[in-house]
Amino acid sequence: MKARIAYLLQMFGVGGMPKWLYRLAGELADEFDFHFIATHSDYVLPEYRQVAQVAVVPFRKLPLAGYLLRQRIDLAQIANLRLYADAARLAGVPSVIERVDGMRSGAALGSKAGLDAVVASTAGMAQHLAGLMPSEKIHTIYNGVDLAAVDAAPIERFGLGTDKIIIGRTSRLGGGKNLSLLIAAVKQLRQHSHYQHVHLVICGGDTTQPGAVPMLAQLRAEAAALGAAVTFTGEVADPMPVTKGFDIATCTSLPNNEGIPNSLIEAMAASKPVVASAVDDIPELVQDGQTGLLFESNNVAALAAALARLVEDAALRQRMGAAGRARIERDFDLRQQAERYRQLYRSLLQQNGRHWLSRF
Repeated sequence: MKARIAYLLQMFGVGGMPKWLYRLAGELADEFDFHFIATHSDYVLPEYRQVAQVAVVPFRKLPLAGYLLRQRIDLAQIANLRLYADAARLAGVPSVIERVDGMRSGAALGSKAGLDAVVASTAGMAQHLAGLMPSEKIHTIYNGVDLAAVDAAPIERFGLGTDKIIIGRTSRLGGGKNLSLLIAAVKQLRQHSHYQHVHLVICGGDTTQPGAVPMLAQLRAEAAALGAAVTFTGEVADPMPVTKGFDIATCTSLPNNEGIPNSLIEAMAASKPVVASAVDDIPELVQDGQTGLLFESNNVAALAAALARLVEDAALRQRMGAAGRARIERDFDLRQQAERYRQLYRSLLQQNGRHWLSRF
């Protein structure tokens, strides 16, 4: 019988983390049975049910512990919410891994008592965690992207010819993503006659995170002056074709909102040059001047200047795109990273054993 692994998240809808866990479970399904447990939203992408048993459980310790106990979960991999760890331990789950992607609310640096391991998706986060638990319990494993799937995906340019330059962003429409800055920068560019071929594409819908303020209507209003030079796709289950249509990919997030964004990993996998704010762990991925251009957070003039540089230089876009693809092939390949998770799961299961109910 395969070992049972549960992933606990607030939601399993559209987003970088659910998508990564879906890919990871698909790679490891030959050895493990997976459960996806959502606690804050019952919206689940249908394809996730192809690789895991999906459940929506209230965000309370006893219901979560009850589910884990009934399903005889052997290992729980959790987002950095303390209640998840407490529920897993109450259910007698032998191994508990916390997975940390970014600082965000600061919960990433909370108590690590009772955890068997913490996976940091960036080296920067691993350094932050170093004082909170023994170093042997901290594992740095990057998110991975399926390069074959990237290469096979079609290209969506919304009918725009190659004479147009598409500046794009793939993201949930949360306030911390600072999409207003991107809109302002593109509006600034298009005030000049020689940038009339620039088109903005914003790919994503309003976030379903609890308490999040809807942003789409506000962003549409801010972009109204762009007229036909802007496209809002709304929520897209698979944004890769849209990303492949970009000429320049962007990330304008404010501090404490990112780890290493999956959207940038995917854009670089598609050989796109990137322009990104120099916040959080983004500089760990984007080498300024090599794979893209970094700019000071929330500085519209700096963002517009970086975009203009790439708009004007097709050869630079190509060089940076190729360098970005090489970076992803080296350190962010899905199969390479999935194998590191496989070894971690095996090690923890060997150390701590299976759930005691698995004997019956």
